[in-house]
Amino acid sequence: MNQRISITLDVSKIDKTKITERKFKDKQGVEQTIKELKLDIVPLKEEKILKDGETWTLVKTHFVSMQQSKEDRAKGTKSVIIGDGIEIRDKKGTKAVDNFVF
Repeated sequence: MNQRISITLDVSKIDKTKITERKFKDKQGVEQTIKELKLDIVPLKEEKILKDGETWTLVKTHFVSMQQSKEDRAKGTKSVIIGDGIEIRDKKGTKAVDNFVF
């Protein structure tokens, strides 16, 4: 079953020093520069129902955090949670509902 998880981020919590720049050559040989931010999307141990409609259920299924370096993990630095992942589930169990505004 195709499933979509919608992610909402609080961009004010992003540590701008974690944005890295990478250069590469594309298929045409032109050098490209991109800025990247590495994130982890982690499933919750226990999902949480946020809203319950007649034919659908809105469920918090994941959280999004800034990716930590080995050094940060070794120091015991806590992850910075910057967002949540949600799914909209059809109560009939056929498929996820895609076009839902929350």
